[in-house]
Amino acid sequence: METTAPDLLALSQSDRQFCQFVEQQHILQPKQLALALKIQRQQRGPLALILWQLGFIGLQHLAQFWERMPSGAELEPLNESIPS
Repeated sequence: METTAPDLLALSQSDRQFCQFVEQQHILQPKQLALALKIQRQQRGPLALILWQLGFIGLQHLAQFWERMPSGAELEPLNESIPS
């Protein structure tokens, strides 16, 4: 993978886990992941959604990833400034 340690450290925990998943499964080319990470830094959206929007991953990959996530895993909110 072309990403450097600081790039991965800037990601949310779920995005880091997704990067590990696609790397272990050999789903993406390094250039595809680098492009998605660049877009993710600009849009600040979930990496998995950006990869799907770019057509780099399919719904089956998303399903595989979520099936592997521990049932107690906490999801980070998309928008932390939602009024109560």
